[in-house]
Amino acid sequence: MPGLGATDPADLDARARAELGLSRQVQQPRRVAPHPDRGGSRGYDVFYRQMQLDKNNMQQPVDVSRSSIYRWTRRLVPYRQTGNKQRGQIVGGDLLNLVIYITAHKDATQDEIATFIYNEGGALYSRQTISKRMQELDITKKKASTEAYQANSDDAQFRVYCFFNCPPPLGIYQVPRRKLIDVDEFGVTLEKCNRTGGWAVKAQRVRKDGHYKAGCKLTVLFAIEPGDPRLPPLARGSTSNPRRWIRCNRAVGTTNNHFRDFCD
Repeated sequence: MPGLGATDPADLDARARAELGLSRQVQQPRRVAPHPDRGGSRGYDVFYRQMQLDKNNMQQPVDVSRSSIYRWTRRLVPYRQTGNKQRGQIVGGDLLNLVIYITAHKDATQDEIATFIYNEGGALYSRQTISKRMQELDITKKKASTEAYQANSDDAQFRVYCFFNCPPPLGIYQVPRRKLIDVDEFGVTLEKCNRTGGWAVKAQRVRKDGHYKAGCKLTVLFAIEPGDPRLPPLARGSTSNPRRWIRCNRAVGTTNNHFRDFCD
């Protein structure tokens, strides 16, 4: 006859997982929650402390010691458990240097951060220590977007405002979309690689300066129209088959004459 353990639900679950080729289930939830007077490493729950205080106020027998009743009368909510160990790495001035360096150089590596802290008189920390400290500060590494220096200048922002809020010739306000042609350019050259990641607090974007090298490169002018919805589908110039223009110049950049000729 099978033993008593053969009917145990835990053994049945373990045998079923083994037959399916799954890993062992080393942790299982309690079927019956322990009584709150057990306390445990977390201490007594707040609701249980309040219940014991109410019994004590009504002169009813309590389930804890008198010292606990006296302590809970003065402070009901327990302190946060810190492990009784003071933090000894990347604190004080080293922590300030870490934050300052990340703010100035968002695409820095752990080695560069450790070098900066050491040069400023701090200790020499490992990559794991710096990574763990930034994780505690909610500083994560994410995809970075490279932006031009002039993108946020007052003059550029004013031109953007006029372009979307003024009629021709200053802007495109009240101009039908089918009459617009989007023109842009990009350059292809061998330059220093941009780092694609950077450090920032959670839910914040990483924005850094991009490397640029003015040398021999390939400049590509590209234009596309949205298409005319009045034309039949698949016709040239319709929304499903819009017209496109492209020109490649081997030059440092695009001059006014090159852009004018391309538009003409």
